[in-house]
Amino acid sequence: AKNSIQETMVITKEAVNNLINVKERFGAIVESIELMSDKNFMDSYKKSKEQIKKRKFADGLKIFHSRKS
Repeated sequence: AKNSIQETMVITKEAVNNLINVKERFGAIVESIELMSDKNFMDSYKKSKEQIKKRKFADGLKIFHSRKS
């Protein structure tokens, strides 16, 4: 029979929460990289940013902020 050594490791709740946080952040980074490598998505994203910058929206109208006198 083989000799087996059993080890016990204690991990704090804070360490587990930190690992979960790192996993979630890593997942978000991977998702961002995947989106950035999608040419159609990036073209649409850049167009949307320009439309917002120029205050153009889906209905094709320009929206102006009302000015108080």
